[in-house]
Amino acid sequence: MNPSCFRPLLFGFSLGLSATLLGATESTPATPASNKPAVPAQATPPAPPPPVLVLPTIEVRQSRLHEIDVEIRKLDKLIAREEKKVKSSELDKTLNNSQVANAAALFGGNSAEHLSAVAASRVALLQTERDVLESMKRPATRESLAMMETELAQLRTTRRNLDDAARQR
Repeated sequence: MNPSCFRPLLFGFSLGLSATLLGATESTPATPASNKPAVPAQATPPAPPPPVLVLPTIEVRQSRLHEIDVEIRKLDKLIAREEKKVKSSELDKTLNNSQVANAAALFGGNSAEHLSAVAASRVALLQTERDVLESMKRPATRESLAMMETELAQLRTTRRNLDDAARQR
C-alpha cells in the first residue's frame, strides 16, 4: 500500500479534528476568578545554576587506537598458537613422558603435562592482556590509563618469566 494515498484522508481528518477542538475550546465557559489560587506577593528569586563540572580531557588519536589494534591482532595470533600447544600430541607425550622428563630434568627437560600446563597459563595471561588492551581504547581518566599500562607491563613480565624455573621461585 502506498502511504501517499492516505494523505488527503489524514489531512482532512486532522483539519476536522482541529476544528472540533477549536470549537470545543471556544464554547467552554470561563472559570471564575475566585477559583484561582492566590499568587504570593513576593516571588523568590531563582536559584543560581549549579557550577559547571569540567571532566578531564583525554586525547584520542587515530594512531594510538591503530597501535592498540595492531597489538591486539598480534595477541590473537599468539593466543591461537598457544592454544594449539595446550593439548599435547602423541609424539610429544612419548618423547616427554614423565619418566624421561625426570631423568632429563638435569638438562632442563620438562614433561608434556608441565608444558601443556605452562601453555594453558600463557593463554590465560594473553587473554587477560588482550582484555586490558581493549579497555585501554576507552579509558576513563589518565590515572586509569596509567594503571592499565602498569598492569600490562606486569602481565608481559609474568608471561616472559613463565618458562624460567629459576625466576618462578
